Amino acid sequence: MISLRRLLSPLSVLVSIHIVLAQTAPANNAKPDYSQEALVYLQHSTKVSFDSTGASKHEISAQVKVYSEAGVQQLGVLRFTYESAVASIQIQYVRVRKADGKVIDTAAESIQDMPSDITREAPFYSDIREKHVAVKGLSPGDLLEYSYTDNLEKPLVPGQFWLEYSFIRSNIALQEDLEIHVPRDRAVKYKSLVAPPVITEEGNTRVFRWTAANTKVESNVHPKKTALEQIQGRNRQPDIRLSSFQSWDEVDRWYDSLQRDRIAVTPEIAAKAAALTKDAGDDDAKLRAVYNYVSLQFRYIGIAFGMGRYQPHSAAEILTNQYGDCKDKHTLLAALLTAAGFRVHPALISTSREVDPDVPTPSQFNHVISVVETGNNLTWLDTTTEVGPFGYLIPQLLNKHALVIAENKPAQLLTTPAQLPFKSILQFKCDGKLRTDGTLEAKIERTDRGDSEVILRAALRQLSPAQWKDLIQRVFYASGFGGEVNNVVASSLDNIDEPLHISYSYTRKQYGDWDNRRIGAPLPILMYSKPPDDKPEPVPFWLGGPAEASLEARVQLPEG
Repeated sequence: MISLRRLLSPLSVLVSIHIVLAQTAPANNAKPDYSQEALVYLQHSTKVSFDSTGASKHEISAQVKVYSEAGVQQLGVLRFTYESAVASIQIQYVRVRKADGKVIDTAAESIQDMPSDITREAPFYSDIREKHVAVKGLSPGDLLEYSYTDNLEKPLVPGQFWLEYSFIRSNIALQEDLEIHVPRDRAVKYKSLVAPPVITEEGNTRVFRWTAANTKVESNVHPKKTALEQIQGRNRQPDIRLSSFQSWDEVDRWYDSLQRDRIAVTPEIAAKAAALTKDAGDDDAKLRAVYNYVSLQFRYIGIAFGMGRYQPHSAAEILTNQYGDCKDKHTLLAALLTAAGFRVHPALISTSREVDPDVPTPSQFNHVISVVETGNNLTWLDTTTEVGPFGYLIPQLLNKHALVIAENKPAQLLTTPAQLPFKSILQFKCDGKLRTDGTLEAKIERTDRGDSEVILRAALRQLSPAQWKDLIQRVFYASGFGGEVNNVVASSLDNIDEPLHISYSYTRKQYGDWDNRRIGAPLPILMYSKPPDDKPEPVPFWLGGPAEASLEARVQLPEG
């Protein structure tokens, strides 16, 4: 299945089919053999037209040669996501051309228009819909042709427009064209990380054109480095970024106008804040009480910032519904903390990339977190992890620029903390007995604080205690252990003020190299939380750990 979707705003003409960098054609005249590929884009064309109101029209067409069943699986169902309240999608045609010239059309009446999965989970976002097209008659050797138009009829920011675009690297693409039309009298900022565009004027329109071809699938030379970049939220920037916003101040003022009235302190909000903080002895205790409440009691709906539009729901609505996306959870936290006497600001940030300061645009952000003024300091909070300790930020948010929206202040691109505000801990204790037949029976205890803690808490919280054994068994296997886990007990999963403690029994037959009497301590493989600068991946080692580690293993050997 392939997903063709606009990110529900002018922020992107990105579809899951990307466009590719030009590469030099083979020097010889031999016809390239692509028969081993899953599919090849013979042609892909994207035309984007913006008008002065901020409305846009995206016209996309493609011809794709399918070579194998893998290609059929990727293209067999096309999915288009859109917001019905502000946008529409018209599918001109989806058809398959057979080798003998026969054409099989996928009839319009077979296209299904349905609520998205997230809509069924959270009615807040009821206008997010999907069109599903099951491609009729597609087989290896066929040519798939499709064309559709994606219209944003009600601009999210009146008078403003923007987009991001990336070129295909994961497939062969023999011809690719990108064409962007903007009003001639509008100033725009743009950045191209590939060849510069050809710019022309046609009547009242300025046109940017890129033409490219990719004749070789880009290999991942450093897969471990790429994985680390993803973990750290520092993926490759889009190849093309364009925006009518001329400054970050414009972006700041726009978002502030959307969220300011949504954090209003209603009587319900004031009463809840008072109840949460009545036993708090100081400001730190008040902050933690409100943070824990919003984190743990309000379900996070994982919609990227911009999905379901940019304006959050009101704090009162969120309090009633008890769920929300990132901007909703910030809004509730901000309203409650405002009622408790704090100054709180939204911070727009990206979990996938660093901010490029040269092209101001909302599309650079996919997440919202909170910044609380505490004296002369700033406290960064993210309630979307649900079980993250106070001040916890996922690795993708550390040491990243964020646009902090502070009322009556200029736009501020501030940097998040480079490290967590507490020590990361992994304590592992194994107390066991090795029997004469080589069977190890042990009681294992581990205590986690930091990234591993949040992952384990979240996983355990989604399961019943009866299912914990299977989860810890899988974790144990991933840590390099064989054997069987039983009797799993965990500390309170909602007590995020304390590290997570887990204990379980462990049995392993023929432990170690029993025949040669070579017995090693049953310790897990640990890794540095951050690798040295000269190494592209985390470094495994047997003893030691992240910022703080305490390991103890005691094994009683049989006599003789």
